[in-house]
Parts: sequence; structure tokens; C-alpha cells
Amino acid sequence: MSNVNISVSVDDEYADKILEVVADLQAVGMNIENIMPILGVITGSVESTQMDALSQVKGVNAVEVSRTFRAI
Repeated sequence: MSNVNISVSVDDEYADKILEVVADLQAVGMNIENIMPILGVITGSVESTQMDALSQVKGVNAVEVSRTFRAI
């Protein structure tokens, strides 16, 4: 099992309840790094085995693996 960096987009209907969504994501095992309420995005990391559980959290629209790019 390994940690993956992720971005979670919050459903528009839950924009004003983003802190509740954050709490529910943490309860499932997500480590929160950044909350962007205006964009409706939460970033952080989670064990790869918990990805499906995150997508089941009420108010979550999508869960995506974050990509890191480096200049060569």
C-alpha cells in the first residue's frame, strides 16, 4: 500500500458545506493539505486502497490522482 496525492472536487450543492465534506474525507482516511472553497477543491493524500471510499463520501463529485511535473 502506498500514499497517493489526490484532488477532490466538491459538488456545487455542497460548496457551502465544504468543511463537512473535509471532516467526512478525514474520517475515511484522507490527509488534508489544502482547502480551496472558492474552487470547490480539496487536496491531500490517502492510502491507494481508500480511493474508492473517498468517492462515496457525500458531496464528493470526483477524486483524481494529482500529477507532478518536473522541468528537465
